[in-house]
Amino acid sequence: MAPRKHVKTAKAKGSRPVIDPSNRVAKKRASGAPPKHKNGLLNVAVSESSELMKIAKQNSLQSPLLCLPPEIRNKIWRYALGGYQIDIRGHCSRSARKAPKLLFDTRPMATRYPVQWNYIRPTFLLHKICRQMYVETSPLIYTLNTFTFNNVDTMDRWIKDRAPGQLRLVTSVDVPMEYMRLYHLGFRKKFCAKFPGIKRIGVDILVPYFSRYMSETLEESKARILRKIKEWEGEHVEVEWHWGPNGRPSALRYE
Repeated sequence: MAPRKHVKTAKAKGSRPVIDPSNRVAKKRASGAPPKHKNGLLNVAVSESSELMKIAKQNSLQSPLLCLPPEIRNKIWRYALGGYQIDIRGHCSRSARKAPKLLFDTRPMATRYPVQWNYIRPTFLLHKICRQMYVETSPLIYTLNTFTFNNVDTMDRWIKDRAPGQLRLVTSVDVPMEYMRLYHLGFRKKFCAKFPGIKRIGVDILVPYFSRYMSETLEESKARILRKIKEWEGEHVEVEWHWGPNGRPSALRYE
C-alpha cells in the first residue's frame, strides 16, 4: 500500500492564537512630557478639584517663605536670582560627531575674572521646587541677568535651544565680535526680532577698531555703530561696550 502524503490543513483566515489573559505583561504607561503653552513655557495650571491644587494651596498656607507678602517674596527672588552675568560657553566632547555641549558660569555684574575664592555661584533651581515658585521665579533668570557668549556658534545654538517664551524674557546680552560683524552685514536678524524684550546690547570694544573706515577716528566709528544699532533696534535700547568673552567692564558707555 503506497504511503499517504501528508496533507497540510489550511488555517482559517483571520484566526489568531488564543492567549491566556493571565499571562499578559502589564506595562506602565510612560508619563508624557509636561503640558506647555504655545510659546514653549510650561503650563502649570491645574483644575481646582485636583490633588495638585490641594498641595499648592497647602504650600501657600504652611510654607514660611510662601506665606510672606508678594512684595517681600519678589525682593527675595530678585536678590537670589538677579544681578549676574551668565557666561555661556560651548564645550567640545571627544567625539567629533557630538555637538558641543553648552556650559555656563556666573559672576556678579561689573566684576572681572577670577572672582573671589569664597564666591558662591547660584544654581538657578528655585523654579523647580513647586508650581508657585516656578511661576514667580522662572522669568527672573532671563529678565534680571546679562547673557554673554564666547563665540558666534555658541550664541546661535543657545538661541536655537531656547523656547520662544524664554527669548521674549531676555533683556540684556553681550554679543561676540564675530556675531556683531555678521549682524552688521545682514546675516543675523535684528536683536529685537530674536529678543522682543531686549533693553541692553553689549558690543565688543574691539568692534569699532576693526570696522572703522580709513578716514574715521575711533570715536567716529563708535558713534556710527551706536547710531546704526539705535536705528535698527530702537532708541530705547541701551548700548554698552564690553571686553570680549570675559566681559571686563568698560568706562565707555552710551545711552
